[in-house]
This record gives sequence, structure tokens and C-alpha cells, in this order.
Amino acid sequence: MASIEEVKAALMQAAEQGSNSLNQIRAAAEQTEQVLTRLRAVAAGTGHPKVAEAIQRAEQTKQRLAEAATMIQGSAAAAREYVSVLG
Repeated sequence: MASIEEVKAALMQAAEQGSNSLNQIRAAAEQTEQVLTRLRAVAAGTGHPKVAEAIQRAEQTKQRLAEAATMIQGSAAAAREYVSVLG
């Protein structure tokens, strides 16, 4: 059985990994925004359904990345809070 110190250390490592994941998600969201900018520029010159589909899918990606960021941020916060509970 793990000691309280080992549990606390593992929780802090998990929280740190969550923070790293959050940074990666934010970077992916920024790149997705760049994709959207380019697609919207192309869409101004064409009304092709595939361009509209590409924009819609990129917008969905951005939304899901925002959801993932919120979830992982909450996970890291909960892990840190539990460390505080353990003392």
C-alpha cells in the first residue's frame, strides 16, 4: 500500500500532466483557428459544399477542444484539491 506522501506525489504528477495537456490543447485550438481563418478566406471565393463542410468540422473541432480543456483543467484542479485534503 502506498504512503500518503507517495499518493500526494502521484496526484501532483497527474495534475502537472493535466496542465501540460491543457497547454497542448490550447496550442491545437490556436492551430484550428488558423485553419478556420484559411478556410473562411477560401469560402469567400467559392460556395462549394465541401468548403462549408470543412469549416463546420473545424468549428466542431474547436468546440470539442474547448470542452477537453475545461475537463482536463477540472481534473488537475480536483487532484490538487485532494492533495490539500490529505494535508
